[in-house]
Amino acid sequence: MDIALQQKLLSLNRSFYNQFAGSFAKTRGNPQPGFYKLLDHMPDPCTEALDIGCGNGRFGRFLAVNKPEILYNGIDFSESLLAIAQEEVVDGIYHQSDISQPDFLKEFGNFDLLICLAVMQHLPAFETRAAFLGELASHLSPTGRIFLSNWQFLSSDRQRKKIVNWQSAGIDEHDLENNDYLISWNRDGYGFRYVHMIDESETDNLAKKAKLRILDQFRDDGREGNLNLYTVLGRN
Repeated sequence: MDIALQQKLLSLNRSFYNQFAGSFAKTRGNPQPGFYKLLDHMPDPCTEALDIGCGNGRFGRFLAVNKPEILYNGIDFSESLLAIAQEEVVDGIYHQSDISQPDFLKEFGNFDLLICLAVMQHLPAFETRAAFLGELASHLSPTGRIFLSNWQFLSSDRQRKKIVNWQSAGIDEHDLENNDYLISWNRDGYGFRYVHMIDESETDNLAKKAKLRILDQFRDDGREGNLNLYTVLGRN
C-alpha cells in the first residue's frame, strides 16, 4: 500500500474520532468481559502501565478499581478523548501523541504493562502494524506483558451490516490490502472509519516480526461472546 493511501486512511480515522469523540466515549463506558480474564496475566511486579490509544480511559477506570496500585498512563492523538479520560480517571497521567508515527514512544522508558486495545486495527499496511508492535516490544520490561485486542467484526452478521463500500470514501478497494474495511457509524450523525480485520493468523505473524511470543489468546465480548480477539504477549 502506498504512503499516500496510508495517510488518507489515517486522516479518515482522525476526522472520525475528532467528530464523534463524545458519542464514541458513551459506548465505551463499562469494562468488557475480556478485561477480567486479562487480570490473570498481570505481570509481577507491575508498578506502571501505558495504555496506547487509550481513548476515554476505559481500561484506566478498570485498573483503578481492580489494580489501584498500578500507575496508569494513557496516550492518544485525540485531545477530546483525552479530556474525557482525564475527567474520569483523575489519577492517570496523559500524553497527546500520534501513535501512527515511527518512534512515537521515543521519549518514554520501559513499562511492566503495555495495553493496546482495539487500536492496531486502525493502522494501515502490515509493515506499519509490525513496526508499531516492534516499538511496543522495545519499551517492554524484561518480565512485562502486552495486552492486545482486535475487533472480530466478521464473526457477527450484526456487525457485518456496518461494512460500507469504499467508494463512500473515494477509495478504490483494489489499492487496499486484504481484510481492509470501511465501517459505518450512526450515533449523533453518520460517519465511517477504517478498520483492518486482524485475526489469529495475522497476530501470530506480527508477533514473530516483533520478536514477541504469544502467552495466551482468547475471544470474548459482545452479545456473541467472541467479538474481540485478545492476545497476551511477552518477550522471547
